[in-house]
Amino acid sequence: MEKKNLLNVIKKVSFSLFIVIIYVMGLYIPLPFAEVTKQYMEAVKNTPISILGAFSGANFTRISIFSIGLNPLMFSMLIIQLLSFTHSFGFDALSPKQVQYLMQFLTMIITIIQSALLVFAFTNRRNGLEDFEMILILSAGSCLVVWLCYRNMKYGVGASAPVILTSILNGAIPNIISNVKLLLTMKYAWVWLAALAIFILLLIKFWLAFTKAYYPLKVVNPSLPASSNLMTVPLGLNMAAMMMYMVGMAILTLPLMVGRYFSSTSLINNWVFQASFSAVMGILIFYFFTFVNFDPKEQAKSFRNNHYYIPNIAPGRPTQQYLKRLIWIIAFPGAVLNAFQLVFGLYGANFLGNYAGFAIIPMNVVMITMFMGGIKDQIDTILFPYRYDRLLKDDNQ
Repeated sequence: MEKKNLLNVIKKVSFSLFIVIIYVMGLYIPLPFAEVTKQYMEAVKNTPISILGAFSGANFTRISIFSIGLNPLMFSMLIIQLLSFTHSFGFDALSPKQVQYLMQFLTMIITIIQSALLVFAFTNRRNGLEDFEMILILSAGSCLVVWLCYRNMKYGVGASAPVILTSILNGAIPNIISNVKLLLTMKYAWVWLAALAIFILLLIKFWLAFTKAYYPLKVVNPSLPASSNLMTVPLGLNMAAMMMYMVGMAILTLPLMVGRYFSSTSLINNWVFQASFSAVMGILIFYFFTFVNFDPKEQAKSFRNNHYYIPNIAPGRPTQQYLKRLIWIIAFPGAVLNAFQLVFGLYGANFLGNYAGFAIIPMNVVMITMFMGGIKDQIDTILFPYRYDRLLKDDNQ
């Protein structure tokens, strides 16, 4: 049994590595007929769209068959979660299979729209047949990446996390290298680099600790002896962070892709407006996924069904209202901190100029660390049966 459990872990990890290899190969297969204009490359260089794409499973820097990637899936995930959370349009009446079909349909529609926007963005020369073929290839490539992630969810580790981590590494490493080179041209370069390294280490330590931090909600369990301590229900302070980045950055790519159809002086192309919009969207998405992960209504119902109650709070709707107010309060630091890091990482060049590396590099490194930590946690989970068998074996000996 021990060897069987270990073999299962090896198979899952190997399958995920196989998915990553396919994804990397696709990133280096150029899109046929694509002729990237100078204006497009300047837009990629001077706007944060490359960073936004990388963190949402896309690659807008290198035009390939996988350039759209998982970006549309993030949009459809948000729409499905929104319909589910608000119980809109009779969504509750749909079966899981119907929900899956709806999500696939939405993903396909968004994929085609984004493929068209990308094709019209990187070339000024219009050829109807070639444009159609490029949109078709980009859409097919995105659908293949989404399918690979669904396969990875069933047979591998981390669902879409390995693909997004690969996308981040593919975009972040050149970004980090270019910013380090820029810092090396400055006076006292090694002092600045040492300060940056220390800052990154402290930031990683802080985010890892903050991710595990929680508010201890005290609940009475009547089945326990009266002398027992109150039961603790942990409410994570940063439980929506990863979804905020993946979904939030997917959403923020849209204004930048649409912005090229407006004048450079228009509001949508103003970096202050973009930074403000990013901050507001970051906070809203963080709160949304916090409420999705800990739905006050469902939690209040669960407490009532299990005969739990919060001291001095009546079961049912009063408990629901109390939990809702509590989440608004305890999630606020996480919402603000994540939104600040998001905006500072995306628009650091506008704030810091030549010192932009102090904003861009830390965000890239922290996100890489967080995604790697998430994958590690899932590997630890699937390793549990193997470790349990080892403990039994050692105990029997």
